[in-house]
This record gives sequence, C-alpha cells and structure tokens, in this order.
Amino acid sequence: MSSNLLPGIHLLENSIPPKVLVCGDPFRAEFIASQITDGKNLAKNREFWSYSGLYKGIPVTVTSHGVGASGAVMAFISLIKAGAKEIVRLGTCGSLKPSIKTGDMVIATAAAKDDGVSHMYAPATFPAVADFDVTLSLIQSAQKSNNTFHKGVVVSDGAFYGGMMPSHMELHARAGAIAVEQEMAALFTVASVYGVHAGGILSVDGNALAVQQCAEAETPDPILLQESVERTLLVALDGLVGCTV
Repeated sequence: MSSNLLPGIHLLENSIPPKVLVCGDPFRAEFIASQITDGKNLAKNREFWSYSGLYKGIPVTVTSHGVGASGAVMAFISLIKAGAKEIVRLGTCGSLKPSIKTGDMVIATAAAKDDGVSHMYAPATFPAVADFDVTLSLIQSAQKSNNTFHKGVVVSDGAFYGGMMPSHMELHARAGAIAVEQEMAALFTVASVYGVHAGGILSVDGNALAVQQCAEAETPDPILLQESVERTLLVALDGLVGCTV
C-alpha cells in the first residue's frame, strides 16, 4: 500500500469532489455506482469501496463505511481529507414508533450518541446534529418524491444485539427518538469537528422496540425494503446534489 493513501478508503488526499454519499454495505455502494452516470471504481479495501460518477451532471463520490461507528469514523475522516465537504449517509434503521412502518423513510435531524465512539471525538455533552442546509435539501427532495417520510432524532446504538448491560433505546424512544441505527451520530460529530456539512436519510426495515421486547414484530418484506432503499437512494442523491452551502 502506498504511504500516500488515506487509511481505510485508500484514496489520495484532495482527490474527490466535495459531494459524497456514504452507505454501510459495500455491495450497496456498488449498486449505487451502477445507477449514476459514468460510475467507476476508485478503490476497494476491506469494507471501504469507493466509486465516482455523475448524478444530474454533478460529480459525486460513493463510499461504503461498513457496520459500526469505529470503522465508519475512519472512513468519514479519510473522506474529508480526500476532499469531501458535503456528506449524506444513506442507510437502514429500525423504527421506534408504531406509526413508522417498514418502507418509510426517516431523515435524521440529530442523533443520540450511544455508538461508543462519538464521545471520543467531542465531549459527551456535545450534540450530534445534522447540518441544517443538507437536512433541508433532503426534506425538500423527499417532499417532491411523494414518499412517506418522517424527520426527527435517531439513536446511534453500537450494540446490534442486546448484552448484559441495559439498553437506553426505550428511554430514547420515550424522549422522542423515532428510529435506531449505528453510524449517524459519528458522522454528525466528525462533520462538526472538521467543519463540513452532513445529513442522513434512512429506510425503515422494521420495529426495533418490538424485536427488543420479544413482542410480535412486523414481518419485514424484503421486496418492499429493497424498493424502499432504491426510492430512498434517489431522494438522497437529489438532496445531495441539490444542496448549496
């Protein structure tokens, strides 16, 4: 590996355009690249796969960051060093509200920092908040798409499976959080620390509290979820290229 390549993503500093779409799954990044114009692979290293191309004539980079905040933070910071100025995370989430169903979209306005990493990059009391301009662009894009979407605080929880320690998920839900995922708080925190603009939009894949409480859960429909992810992708891309900051 060349010593000039950035950690994780294996791209050079100042080598990508400012608008970047990130997602967890490298195969989803590959799919996104197939949906944009002139999509081509830039680098593949572990879970970090990067592609470049044009969306509506505007250069964009697509990078996967894997599962969990620790590796994702490395990807986010490396992408910023590579030239990212506006970052939108496209992902999936579990609903924390009965009214938010599989196939709906969630636009994160802020994130609770239960990921185990964000507090290492800024004080625990520092909020993980989405950029206003990026979030507004995502909301406007979702409104134009006529898809069902919700906006609000999400929880970034580092533990996919429950452990010996009690989860704060139910408390966050009672406080008003609407969904749970794993990396949004890390993105918002790093973006604030490094002075870039970040937002996020998620596809709902089920009810997280029902699963946690071993209650009768909504059965995910894989076809519905895939269609939702593809619709959410278009909203995310439109929001990313339509944002001016």
